Amino acid sequence: MLRELVIENFALIERLNLEFGPGFNIMTGETGAGKSIIIDTVSLLLGGRSSTEQVRVGADAAQIEGVFELESRPELLDLLTDWGIPIGDDQLLVVNREINKSGRSRCRMNGQIVTVLTLNKVGQFLMDIHGQHEHQSLFSAVSQRELLDRFGGEPLKKQADQVGELYRRWQGVKRELAALEMDEAEEKRRLELIDFQLQEIEAAQLQPGEEEELSRERELLAGAERLYASISEAYQLFYGAEESSSVLDQLDAGAEALARAVEIDPGLQQWVEATTQVACQLEEVTREIRSYRERILFDPERLNQVEERLDEIAKLKRKYGHSIPEIIAYAAKLKAELNSLTDRSERQQALAQELRRVEEELAGAVLALSTLRRETAERLDRAVTEQLHEVNMGKTVFKIALHRVVDEEKGLLIEDEPLAVGKDGIDQVEFLVAPNPGEGLRPLAKIASGGELSRLMLVLKVILAEEDQIPTMVFDEIDTGIGGRTAQAVAEKLFLLGRTHQVICVTHLPQIASMAHRHFYIEKKTFNERTMIQVRALGKNERVEELARMLGGAEVTTTTREHAREMLQLAETLRLEKSGS
Repeated sequence: MLRELVIENFALIERLNLEFGPGFNIMTGETGAGKSIIIDTVSLLLGGRSSTEQVRVGADAAQIEGVFELESRPELLDLLTDWGIPIGDDQLLVVNREINKSGRSRCRMNGQIVTVLTLNKVGQFLMDIHGQHEHQSLFSAVSQRELLDRFGGEPLKKQADQVGELYRRWQGVKRELAALEMDEAEEKRRLELIDFQLQEIEAAQLQPGEEEELSRERELLAGAERLYASISEAYQLFYGAEESSSVLDQLDAGAEALARAVEIDPGLQQWVEATTQVACQLEEVTREIRSYRERILFDPERLNQVEERLDEIAKLKRKYGHSIPEIIAYAAKLKAELNSLTDRSERQQALAQELRRVEEELAGAVLALSTLRRETAERLDRAVTEQLHEVNMGKTVFKIALHRVVDEEKGLLIEDEPLAVGKDGIDQVEFLVAPNPGEGLRPLAKIASGGELSRLMLVLKVILAEEDQIPTMVFDEIDTGIGGRTAQAVAEKLFLLGRTHQVICVTHLPQIASMAHRHFYIEKKTFNERTMIQVRALGKNERVEELARMLGGAEVTTTTREHAREMLQLAETLRLEKSGS
């Protein structure tokens, strides 16, 4: 249950610290006092959507913190352990939500940062919130199916998950099969194009690195004359000069001169050796230059061949890729597509067989799901009928109808009928009611009043809470459209629910407020020209004043106070009777 709620800088709230107790907790106040803002903060703790507009004007961030007693919830404890969230011996879970004015939001559980999605998943174990207009969702066929499935528990959920998975597989196989069933003329054109492109690429016999080698060869062939002239000039200068001595001749002469100098100064011997070594190295280079010159080709025909080959490669690059490796990869892709088209008939047969198999499995799964839903609907019918007696709707007949839609074009053949199938199965769920004796059952959306919807939603919430073992239930103005004896019946129902769950309720009705174990009063006040919301827990005398206000409106009289005291005394007596004391 929710033990404590701390709110700072949220909307009109500067700071609030609320301590809720077990049983039935009530919040009342004037219209517009901000009662629903408290519910909004609880919703944020459970992973609700935040907005920068929720941050109080002048503050940098809003903070909401809730302290929850986990009690005996082994499934939740295992989940928290798997996420690495520490739980102490006190079995408390502290959930913190910070909404920054810049738009960032931080979430923590027992000090560890978590995602909003994690808050949402954990919140499903902690609380169930019924908003002001949520009962309107009962008009939705989807909401009605979801409520039924939720009541079905884990067996129904497991079967629904199986149906969803088979439905996705069914749709996938059908899409793949449809893609293979292309127009024969289009397929023929595609085959011809692939064959032509493959022949063109394969005829070229491209090799990786070929273009680079040809480019280098083209440069050598195109510059053969200039290359030969340059190499010849170097050779003549180093070795074969006729008009003047060559570099080698000069080196030899220099070495001989140095040798004569050594006879006078032996220390110059190293210069002789160095000069001799340079001469030897130059002579070796000169021999290689001569050999290279002899290999230079003057071959215009080969140059034409290289140019033609490079031109052929350039044309293929413009059509099939930016490089030879890309062209080769494109050819491989064409071969794969060709194989796929060639094997289309075999693949079609395989997919057709798989489609039949998946359809058989899906048909069996949706029938099993439908059977579970019908059994669940009967149980929920009985449970709702029993609970309606307790909220002054004992004469109302409630029944859940399950319909199937025939679809001649796209339906799946199930029990000799082509039925429309979706990811949720074949059932169209519809809540039917007959509020008055003698009237036939009609769809809920066409007959129920606002008060009846509120009570029906209350009943469904109570039933589902018992099924899901949710410890805390929050009702934001569940009393829409009711009063008098009906309000008293709803009040008693909420009190009885408070014996097994923690109930937090926002109400305008004194009958409901009088039955609470703990009563909070919410009001707006102005300090230093700033409006803020304050909340305080009421004592016995304060409860009398608040109930008198709710009974009498703007003017509280002695009569309304006496009426309020009597209402509290009657509520106390009724609580004792209901609790068996």
